[in-house]
Amino acid sequence: MSSSEDAAVSELARRILRSNGITITHNGQLSNQIEQLSFELSDRAPKIIFGIKGEIQNSKNIIFENKDTGDGMISMKPPSSLEIVWIKGGVNIWKKLTNKIVELGAAGYPGCIGCAGPAASEPWDEETSRHEIL
Repeated sequence: MSSSEDAAVSELARRILRSNGITITHNGQLSNQIEQLSFELSDRAPKIIFGIKGEIQNSKNIIFENKDTGDGMISMKPPSSLEIVWIKGGVNIWKKLTNKIVELGAAGYPGCIGCAGPAASEPWDEETSRHEIL
């Protein structure tokens, strides 16, 4: 994984953990993994309480709609909005993202100080991230 990809995965994981709920739109391949993420997160980070809902659409993209933080997308092409964290790829990125979500959640994010690394306190620069990924 490139450092730009690592940074985008970490940013999306932080956004998800700061959210009060998330809808993950996918093509149906991730139904069991979304349920597994919900269980694993509640086991490893019981203080984090939010809903994870899966929605099936006929699309190769994986779209993350957070209730009160910025959204994200895993796809081969970037979304038009720079408000969306883009991670280039497909289902292969899912495990990296879920590992990061659980890792940060177990460390106490978002309630901890410094547990998400120094980049967590810096504003996210989506334009630079996309330039590095492309």
